[in-house]
Amino acid sequence: ILLTLLRGWAHMCWPQIAAHREHEMKPVILGAKTLLLTTAIGLAACGEEPQTAEERAAIIAAAETRVPSDPVLAEKYERACQACHADPENGAPLSGDVRAWTPRIETRGTEGLLQSTLNGFEGMPPLGACPDCGMDDFENLIAFMARNENGEDK
Repeated sequence: ILLTLLRGWAHMCWPQIAAHREHEMKPVILGAKTLLLTTAIGLAACGEEPQTAEERAAIIAAAETRVPSDPVLAEKYERACQACHADPENGAPLSGDVRAWTPRIETRGTEGLLQSTLNGFEGMPPLGACPDCGMDDFENLIAFMARNENGEDK
């Protein structure tokens, strides 16, 4: 639909636009770019309901208390991951916040997230502050944090 509208607009307006000098075209071009950006942002938001304050509060409360069921993994999580992934103020995706983890997994994949953990990423230090974690530990910790309390990852 958007392309059809833009094609129609360009077909109707192009002769007038071409007749203007370059400096007079800037407002028209800026307006077209603004229209495209606004439409793209609007379309990107389609299909996903906004998160309510109650939903956000529940995710934060769950992130502050949840730990893996495996006691060895739980100890590593509490020592190395929980401080950041249970704090909504620092920008790390909260443990169990499927909405925050899903786009990261979809764009970077589990391997990309694993590489960020190994090499460090933004505020996360290399090895995710867990020098005694092995590759299986990192993979299991990422999988745990990306799932909600019901074990759902999407």
